[in-house]
Order: sequence, then structure tokens, then C-alpha cells
Amino acid sequence: MSLFKGLSKEFQVGSLTAIAITILILGYNFMRGKDNPFKTGKDLIVFYDSTPGLGIGTSVMFNGLRVGQLTSLDITDGHKIEAIFEISSKMDIPKDSRMKIETEIFGGQKVRLVLGKSTEFAVDGDTLIPMYAEDKFSAINDQIVPLASKADSLLTSMNSFFKSESLNLAIERLPIAVRQINLLLEQTQALLSANKEVVTHTIGNVDRFSNNFDQYHQRINNLLMKLDSSTSGLDEVSLKHTVMEIDSLTQELNKITIQINSGNGTVGKMIYSDSLYKALNRSSNELNKVLLDLKKYPEKYIPIPGTKNQRKKAKELSLKDSEIWN
Repeated sequence: MSLFKGLSKEFQVGSLTAIAITILILGYNFMRGKDNPFKTGKDLIVFYDSTPGLGIGTSVMFNGLRVGQLTSLDITDGHKIEAIFEISSKMDIPKDSRMKIETEIFGGQKVRLVLGKSTEFAVDGDTLIPMYAEDKFSAINDQIVPLASKADSLLTSMNSFFKSESLNLAIERLPIAVRQINLLLEQTQALLSANKEVVTHTIGNVDRFSNNFDQYHQRINNLLMKLDSSTSGLDEVSLKHTVMEIDSLTQELNKITIQINSGNGTVGKMIYSDSLYKALNRSSNELNKVLLDLKKYPEKYIPIPGTKNQRKKAKELSLKDSEIWN
């Protein structure tokens, strides 16, 4: 090398070693932010009560741009933490600006420069105002704690409900009530079957009575005629009005009798058709199936909170039960 031409090899090796060590020390201090010989910015001092997570080299950000870094941390006599920031930007910083410590969600700390409104600008060695951001995890925890409290209260209420004596007593008495309803239906069905002839005979009597309505009508007319002739001295106007009303009533009864004899209307269908008995018998069978289903799968009919899956399973088993729905 021409720079060391004419010098001894020992001097050349020693000079290169000294230069390398000097460069190494300067580079190390530069990376740590200390004793930067290439410093072009200004140092600003901030006194914090605490600096959670801050370290030498922490970035100073302004609107997403890195404008400086933390170069020194030390504790003062007043137990404050002195933080020195090197601002490399040439921007003007008002004296009432703040250095805000912020915690990122996925870890790490940063300092954000919040500009003030003063018309005087900070110079090298000035002191800025400390500022702290609320911990995001603490804010999240503040939201979760009330929700957890409400959930615990809900679970306590549900636990009290399921342990209540009235609910347990109702569940214990349910099979007894089902058996009593089933017994009542069986007795009703047996009563209808045992008295089938009596019911049929009664309906027959009603039919025969309705067939004689025409004769009764004629007899009533004859009676009214005799009354009319024997009461000529009475008030003819009032008597005539009364007779007309009776005659009108008789005609209406005659119309009803004709409808019953022809099988029209509800009464006619009841007399001439055994559909009533069949309908009652069919309803009794369907009710027996429902009661058997209620007895085997009570979860299907009792909407107890927290048993949605049991109700769904009970409905599926009930639909596949051929013993009930055959």
C-alpha cells in the first residue's frame, strides 16, 4: 500500500490494528446511540416516573416516520428517570411538546413525538414533557372483567334454578301426572265402548221424536183453532198475534226437523253417521301416542335452559320410535 510505503511491517500492522479498533468502538457507540461523532441533530431530555419496556435505541416516531432514538437512561437524585433522546430530524419542535410512551399490541415499546402549540422551539439540551399511553391490555382487561362478572352471575342464577326444590318437585311429579292422564283416557275410551248401545238407542229416540214433529204440529194447530173459537170474547188482536208467533215457531221447528231427517247439519250427521264415534276413537288413539311420547321423551316437551342438544336428540329418537308412531 502506498500509504505505508517505506514503513516497517510492524508499524503497518500496528497502525491498521489501531484504526480497526477505533472504527469498531465508534461503530458500536453509534449503534447504541452514544457518543455519536456524526451527530447532526439535537438532544432533548424527558424525566419519566417509569419507562416500562424502553431501552437504548428505542425509536422516536412522528406520523409513522422515525425521527430519532433513545440514547441514554439514568436515574436522578429525585428518583426520576432521565431519558435523553437524539432527534436527527431538522424539524422544529415546540417547547411544550410531549414524548409519549406507547405499547404495541404484539409487543415492543415506542415513543411518539406529540407536538405542542408553543411558538418557541426546543434547542439542544431542552426538556420536554413526559406522557404515558394507556396500556392496551389493561383497557382490554377492563372490558373483560365486567363481562366475566355478568357471566358468573348468570351461571350462579342458572345453578340456583336447577337446584330449586320446585323444579325438582315438578320433575318428580311429571311421571305421575302422565300416568293419571293416560289412565283417564283409557277410562274414557272404555266408557264409550261399554255404552255404545245406550248412545245409539238415545240417538234413535231423538230420531223418532223428530219424525213425529209433523203430527205434533197438526195437533197444535187444531188446539189453537179450538182455543180461538172458545176465546172469541178475549182480545182478538193480542190473541191473534200470539197465535201467529206460535205458528212461526212451529214452522221453524218443522224446518229443523226436515234438516235432521235429511241428514243435513251437525245434528243430522250425528244421528245418521257413526263418524262421531270413529273421530272420538281416533282422537283417543292419537292422544295415547302423544302421552307415550311424552313419557319416553320428556326432554322434547320441557324447554329447560341449557338442554338444547338433549331436546334435539330426544326429537330425533322420538321420530324413529316405531313403538309410538306405528
